[in-house]
Amino acid sequence: MPNTRSEGAMKEEDQTPTDPVQLMMAMMKEMKEEAKKREDQLMRQLQEQAQDFAAALQTNRGNAGGSTKSKKMDVPVLKCPEDINLADFRDWQQRFADYTEVQKIMEECTLSGRQSLLRSGLDPAWTKLWSTGILEIDDRKDDINDIIKKILHYIREHRNPLLDRKEFLERNQHAGESIDVYYSALKSIDESCGYDVNPTCKVCDDACGHGDELQQERLRDRLICGLKDQAIQQKVLAIPFKDLTLKKALEVCRVEAASKETQASLNKSERQVNRLKERSSYKKGKIDNNPLSKSAQKADERCSNCGRKKHQKPDQCWARDKDCNNCGKTGHLKHMCRSEPKKEVNRMTIGQVKTSDDLVKITAKIGNADHQEVEWLPDTGAECDVITADCLKKVGTKVKDLRKDKAELCGPDQGRLKSLGKVTATLEREGMKYKTELHVLEKGTGPILSKVGCTALGLIPTGWPHVVNKLSLSSPDEGNGVDMLLKSQSAASIREQLFQEFPEVFPPDDEVLPLKPMKGPPMKIELLPGTSPIRRYRCNTIPLHWQDKVKAHLETMVQKQIIERVPQGEAPEWLFSMVVVPKAGTDEPRVTVDFSPLNPFVKRPMYPCRVPAEEVAQIPPGMTHFTVLDGRHGYWQVLLDKPSSKIMTFNTPWGMFRYLRNAMGLISAGDEFNRRGDDAIAGIPNVKKIVEDIIIYDKDEDTHLQRVKEVIQRCDEHGITLGRRKSTIAEPSVTWCGYRISKDGYTANPGWSTPSPSSLYPRTGLMSGASAD
Repeated sequence: MPNTRSEGAMKEEDQTPTDPVQLMMAMMKEMKEEAKKREDQLMRQLQEQAQDFAAALQTNRGNAGGSTKSKKMDVPVLKCPEDINLADFRDWQQRFADYTEVQKIMEECTLSGRQSLLRSGLDPAWTKLWSTGILEIDDRKDDINDIIKKILHYIREHRNPLLDRKEFLERNQHAGESIDVYYSALKSIDESCGYDVNPTCKVCDDACGHGDELQQERLRDRLICGLKDQAIQQKVLAIPFKDLTLKKALEVCRVEAASKETQASLNKSERQVNRLKERSSYKKGKIDNNPLSKSAQKADERCSNCGRKKHQKPDQCWARDKDCNNCGKTGHLKHMCRSEPKKEVNRMTIGQVKTSDDLVKITAKIGNADHQEVEWLPDTGAECDVITADCLKKVGTKVKDLRKDKAELCGPDQGRLKSLGKVTATLEREGMKYKTELHVLEKGTGPILSKVGCTALGLIPTGWPHVVNKLSLSSPDEGNGVDMLLKSQSAASIREQLFQEFPEVFPPDDEVLPLKPMKGPPMKIELLPGTSPIRRYRCNTIPLHWQDKVKAHLETMVQKQIIERVPQGEAPEWLFSMVVVPKAGTDEPRVTVDFSPLNPFVKRPMYPCRVPAEEVAQIPPGMTHFTVLDGRHGYWQVLLDKPSSKIMTFNTPWGMFRYLRNAMGLISAGDEFNRRGDDAIAGIPNVKKIVEDIIIYDKDEDTHLQRVKEVIQRCDEHGITLGRRKSTIAEPSVTWCGYRISKDGYTANPGWSTPSPSSLYPRTGLMSGASAD
């Protein structure tokens, strides 16, 4: 049988792509062409509607005779669907009807022109619902009234009446709001609450009008409960409840409010007279012989700041820059001050220090910038070190280079001081160094050195103002870079001094800055040969009361550059699930990532991990001084290389993220962190370390303090940060890794359960993936 298909059909069939990629590209091209056609058609329709609308406006102006210009009015715009309620809709509907009536353009416009006019009065969100067909509007036959009815139907369907009822129950009378305005607002909200106007009566089983009574009762109760004036409320509540109707309550409220306004107007002139009398008796013995009418006229004609003739403009007053000798405020003189006269008190204000003996020359270094000596005022009452903005250039920095300062600074009078930011600096004086955070003030008398700084730089003795019973000095040959001023202090003062001297090792707990990385090359995750990517697309559910906290925690991790968002459109090869679990003993969330599917395919470097029981047993008895340092975000300080970062991608309800740093729960995370941490403090005797916990022990206080500072300096050099809260310095007994250690030896800590061998090694399951917060 001969082939009846045409040659063209066969040729077209032969050209049909068979490759899936080409087929997909052809489909996308066809969809793009159809979208362009729809867009061109829509633009033509809009242009036609705009022309019809312009023609209608021109006709309207022609009918007006051209002699009188119509008043320009803006089209009332309906709020977006998310913010609209029925009360706002009715208000817009009335204003839109008034607009069309005033402009007289509805009759002259075509159907498309009227639709264009209505569309110009809608929020862009409504026009999208219109154009996409969600409102089910037929452009060929639906007029304005039909479209408005469909918008109203959409609002009723998508807005829960409980929101309006909640607004009704919480609506109180505002300050300065009249009774009628308050009642009108209540009635408007009530009509949007979805109550039946004439529900079937449960008694007579008929629409008897009891619904109106229920509405009046609701309005009456809300009106009375929301009254701002308690006196008016008390008057209304004095009426017997059986006689208390909505009409009666409104009458009483209106009468009482009107009487109060009348009384206020009548007493206004009396208050003015009393005020003039008070002014005339401001100075003792002053007699005012002028008539009150003249005094009142003069008071209105003179400036309230300087007392002279009233100025045409406020900035013409010569007292605008003067300080009042009564209240201390700027802008008026003492005899025009409206504050109560203050009693004279002995008050000392340091405006400027002129005695050169009170100032100390100190060099402030910030990084490698050029610096010079600056004169500082030692202040033992200051709790922080302060410098002014005009001195920044001398210490080698600028205002734009400052970090955000979250501290609340107060002056000697407890007045708030404005901080421009803070910067880390090292202060030097006669060979002594002091590392601190300088708080930069916009104005001030000059740099101020705190009590801690005075002690660190040797300006005041240790323990001042208390008597120092013990004095221990080291010879110059014994100097190991350790301040002799650390000696003979209490553990608390030494601890605070070390925090001030090493702010980068002991950052504040609430500081949200990029986390300082540890010294060394980025960590690389090595996979076994033949490993295929793993994807876990399921996003685990987070309890509702934790969602805001978890989201804030992820944002903080992004700000600290611990994680980053996966760029939109990028499809990661590796993907794991985020799991949120409660912290031990609390109901606070702990963010974890389940890397257990990945761990079997990771090459573990197998760095030896020591056991606390063995380390504690090596601490000889008789040690009298112990220091415990706790690592802060230790794992997060190890950077990952880019290929490894892409492996550490996880899914959340707010999108995908990937780790830029080492993360707990990875099988090789502990090995890499422990190796770098051990290398940092290697060679220092009497120091033990288990993961992030460091213990230092000695018999002699001076030797112990030198060793503590040496360990902290090593941490500073290797970029290791330590936590302030859990660190203890030079104590006779400490708790470390589940053991209580003192000069008598060690015992299991009563607050801990007995450590089991399995609990002393790092775990690699789901629950070990907790974030290091």
